[in-house]
Amino acid sequence: MNYFKALGIMFGLLALLKPVYMHLLPWDENAFIEKFYSEKRPPWIVPVALLGLALIGITWYLHFTLDVPNSIYITIIFSLTAVKALALLFDYGRFQKMVARMLRKDKGRDIVLIDIGASIIGLIILVIIFQVY
Repeated sequence: MNYFKALGIMFGLLALLKPVYMHLLPWDENAFIEKFYSEKRPPWIVPVALLGLALIGITWYLHFTLDVPNSIYITIIFSLTAVKALALLFDYGRFQKMVARMLRKDKGRDIVLIDIGASIIGLIILVIIFQVY
């Protein structure tokens, strides 16, 4: 299995199943998210965001150096995660305030809607992966 297919399947499944593991399992996901994105940036965020950006860089490198047909699709879709990584690195305060505001409004309904959107994107990624590979 090539790198792009494996990346697409893992990324797509994690996104597709996000509403299940965040909202359908019996636990307080809003308390978890509030703790996860605490007011003071947790020390683990910088290494994880840098690791994610490095993985995006590796993906672009492999796209340009390997002759894998249709690798541009997963490369571009996966590169969109850089937006969140850059927000966590350079504007964590505003990102955290946005998350806190969404958690307070309507008991986190906006968070649920975002996770449903992520699930739809995950399904699209999986369809693309299985169509092109």
